[in-house]
Amino acid sequence: MEWFIALRYLRGKRKIGFISFISYISAAGVFLGSFVLVVALSVANGFEREVRDRIIGIFADARILQYFSRPIEAYDSLRLKVLEHPDVTAASPYISGKGLIEHEGVQEGNLIMGIDDSLEMTVTDLHSTVLIGEFKLDSAVSKDGDTLPGVLIGMGLANKLGVRTGSEVILGTIPAVEDQMDIMSSVRAGKFVVTGIFETGMYEYDLNLVYISIASAQELFDLKGVEGIQIKTTDLFHADRISQDVVEHVEGYPYRAVDWKSQNKSLFKWMKLERLIIFIVISLIIVVAAFNIICSLVMMIMEKRREIGILMGMGTTSGTIMKIFMLNGTIIGAIGSTIGVAAGVILCYIQYRYQLIPLPGDIYFITTLPIFIRPNDIWSIYLAANCICFLATLYPAWKASRILPAESLRIE
Repeated sequence: MEWFIALRYLRGKRKIGFISFISYISAAGVFLGSFVLVVALSVANGFEREVRDRIIGIFADARILQYFSRPIEAYDSLRLKVLEHPDVTAASPYISGKGLIEHEGVQEGNLIMGIDDSLEMTVTDLHSTVLIGEFKLDSAVSKDGDTLPGVLIGMGLANKLGVRTGSEVILGTIPAVEDQMDIMSSVRAGKFVVTGIFETGMYEYDLNLVYISIASAQELFDLKGVEGIQIKTTDLFHADRISQDVVEHVEGYPYRAVDWKSQNKSLFKWMKLERLIIFIVISLIIVVAAFNIICSLVMMIMEKRREIGILMGMGTTSGTIMKIFMLNGTIIGAIGSTIGVAAGVILCYIQYRYQLIPLPGDIYFITTLPIFIRPNDIWSIYLAANCICFLATLYPAWKASRILPAESLRIE
């Protein structure tokens, strides 16, 4: 009976059709809030995934290195031992350090990465980001006819220095020394030829990263061995746990692990906070719609005061009256949230499938609006919208259940 009466009351009397109009506006508000929330969170998730994929594409899932930045000399045997772990699919040695690159008097500070190009392809996607030239770090012939070791540089740095493949550049480093007076005498430098130019889409990476071979890095940094071992895991999202297991597998100290989550903790915490702020702010649209539901229910109760008195005079309980008006507001919220969430998911799928909305590639690191739909977000939005609408019905429904039959009939 409650459902039948609640659905009849939604239409209202023709002479007071304004109440029905407010109900439609309330449903539209819930629809709009749910729709915008689905789209906004899906876009935020899309940007987060794009950033995460680019970070993981350039840097491995985790790294195994020693405490106090001590070099690993027996890195070949360590790499083979790391590969014995069942959750490690690939491993590659690396060296990293700050340096300086120069071309025709133009100098820039950078981060020099020494890698094994044959193994690097198994742990990162760096090779797939090379747009000009080739992924090659062994010796090559420059435009001047000199045979030099190869270097990969980012597009931003290449444009700043004015170099392309075949150009000669000078890389320099300053190894750590105890006597500060010996700094200048300890500078090590070498000539390299640009064999490839990569573009990750991350401005800081394209401007600062430089890749050379392990042998060249050892010579530049005056290093015996490597800094650490990069690893690729079977589960990207559990790289922290897996990397700790790998450390235990290689007998723990002096080895330690650093995973991609800990390296970019601040960035992903900020993105998580951003999603929360989006959810809270846009949910205010649904809250406004909930106030409309309260208004429509109050006006409906005033209109149906005589009918409520008749129902209660016929033996209908206060609980039943309360259920009728709670169902009334809940139906409005359910209709608006269902259509809104469905429309948001459909629009997001269309953008994901056909990429209809472009982005300027010179401003953003992608050319189309990224979309990633998380089922948990969809259910959270749907439940939140319906909970807000349900809470909005409690006070008006309670007031309706407190109406005295004799008083309502006497007033009418």
